[in-house]
This record gives sequence, C-alpha cells and structure tokens, in this order.
Amino acid sequence: MVTIPLGAEVNLGIQTLSLLIILVGLRYAILTHRAFAKGSDDGAKLEAKHKNLMTSAVVVSGLGAIVWMIPNYFLGWFYDTAGFGYGSGGYQSYYLFGGVYLTHWYLVLLMVGLGSITAVLGVYLVLRMRWSRFPEALKVKNYRAVMIATWSLWFVNILVGFLVFYYFAFLQTG
Repeated sequence: MVTIPLGAEVNLGIQTLSLLIILVGLRYAILTHRAFAKGSDDGAKLEAKHKNLMTSAVVVSGLGAIVWMIPNYFLGWFYDTAGFGYGSGGYQSYYLFGGVYLTHWYLVLLMVGLGSITAVLGVYLVLRMRWSRFPEALKVKNYRAVMIATWSLWFVNILVGFLVFYYFAFLQTG
C-alpha cells in the first residue's frame, strides 16, 4: 500500500476544486458572450458571476500553490509521510536520483513553467477586471484572447499536475 503525503492529497483536492470552478466560470463566460451578442439585459449579471468565479479559481489555485506546490518544489519529493509531507530532497530530487534522471522529470519542469505563466496571467486578469485604476499602459487590447489563452494553459497545467501527482506522490517513482 502506498502512503501518500497529506499535503499532496489536500493539494489535489484544492486543484480539482479550482478546475471545477474554472469549468463553471467558462460556462458563464459563454452565457455572458451570448447574452451580450443578443443585447440581453442578463449580460451584466452573467458577467459579474463569471468574474466572481474566475477570481475564486485564481485564489483557490493560488492557495494550493503557496501552501503546497512552491515549498514542496524547493524541498523535493523524498517525502516524510508524517505530517503535511514536505520533502527533504531539494528541488533536484524531482530530476535526479543517484545521478540518474527520473523517468518523468520533464513533467515537473512543464508544470513549473506552465504554472508560473498561468499564475501571472491569472493574477493579471483578476487585477485588470477588478481594479478600476489599472494602469492604461498595461491594459491588453484583446482581453478575450488573453482569457482564452490563460484558461487553456490552466487546463493543460492541471492535467500535467494530475500526472505529477500520479508519478511522484501516488507511485512515488518519479
């Protein structure tokens, strides 16, 4: 029987919740777009729900990153399964063991890269839609394209995260 660190399980739950919020938010984005296209009065209400959902998704995912992913990346995957389960092998333990590259080391790099880009874009979008005094020089003209790109990167990153959980926490084989 595999003993999975509590932190990995909690973070998997947090990121799954984030994914569900994102999917509901995506549904509201589509409904908002359709309402505005028809000239319906419901567009503003739907847009407010979309904004609230996507802000919630950024906050929920960010909590998982701050509490689990970032510290665990720097501390590594050689888990002490007692307690929250932070590793003690350092970030290189995701890539090498005994001088040999782990089979799925590239997934961690992919997740860190995609996650960093997605986090920056997600925070940018939340600030852009919530902060009325957002600097004009930083405002992107094609707001919708940035939202779609961010959602796509986020979705792919969550799928990669499930693979990282599977190989590094569940199988503990890297």
